[in-house]
Amino acid sequence: MNHPQGNGDAPVASWSRPLPIETVRRLSSLSSWRSVAQIVLEWGMILTAATACWRVMQWNIYAAIPVYLLTILFIGSRQHALAILMHEGSHYRLFSNRTANDFFTELFTAWPMHIAMRNYREHHFPHHRAPNTSDDPDWELRTQDESWEFPKTRAGIAKMFLADFFGLRVVDQWRTFGRYTFPDKRKRDWIDYLREVYTVILVTCLIYFDLWLPYLVLWMVPMLTWLKVVLRVRTIAEHYALDYGHMYRQTRTTYPNFLERIFIAPNYINYHLDHHLYPSVPFYRLAELHTELLKSEEFRREAHLTHGYAQVLRECLAAPSTGSSAPQPAGGATAAG
Repeated sequence: MNHPQGNGDAPVASWSRPLPIETVRRLSSLSSWRSVAQIVLEWGMILTAATACWRVMQWNIYAAIPVYLLTILFIGSRQHALAILMHEGSHYRLFSNRTANDFFTELFTAWPMHIAMRNYREHHFPHHRAPNTSDDPDWELRTQDESWEFPKTRAGIAKMFLADFFGLRVVDQWRTFGRYTFPDKRKRDWIDYLREVYTVILVTCLIYFDLWLPYLVLWMVPMLTWLKVVLRVRTIAEHYALDYGHMYRQTRTTYPNFLERIFIAPNYINYHLDHHLYPSVPFYRLAELHTELLKSEEFRREAHLTHGYAQVLRECLAAPSTGSSAPQPAGGATAAG
């Protein structure tokens, strides 16, 4: 068994996982300080960018226009980075103490995004067990939305991203996020009640310190524009425009360039195939995991590896359609890792 934690997110038994258990255990070890440092770094960049942009806006509104547009892209990318850390927390990969993991993940990465990580976990683990099938909650939701049907023309792809950026699909976005807002089958506990306290404190501070306008302009706007675009690109890269003919082609790993790593794929989220094979490995060791996987001849031969997110979109132009019937995993698999 190459999944030490047994969190309910383990890959299906029929998938070939070439690494020895000793290597997996070493790569799966957690560093709480590394997680704390990344959370502090993300929030430091967000607050610095927001403060600088707000001061420029107060100084000269015309000079602020290009600064604001760049800030939308940057803060939206950092919101995505927080969402990735929330995803890590959902796999219990931020802190070894599970209570601390859940509380700090909620407080610093999920609640600011108006969702609850543990609700996300309820939907995410079935995705790991059965991606690209009718048992995958993500796939089931998207097969009901024609914007997720591929291939598309270049004009169709451009239209899709423009609609995302300009908020024309806000209802769809909140319908997706709404699944993660309130407990579904999960029983409410003290962390859920603390979220209500958090919300009251947030609203009170925004009103008392007159911060509601900066909050809307510098937090909500990036969330409803660039973050939506980035999540679209990331999701396409992870599970669309694939032939699904082998267990290593149920998803892909993408090699981003420097700008893509900043604005689209922070915190090693590009190593998605690697993550599905070994979800016990934390984000800061995924690059090392990938190096180990490349030693496997089968992985090198069969894995879908794409150089850059622009190439991912080019693959969407010639990819097989992902219409209402989801392809089944290869090799007789009924679930995925």
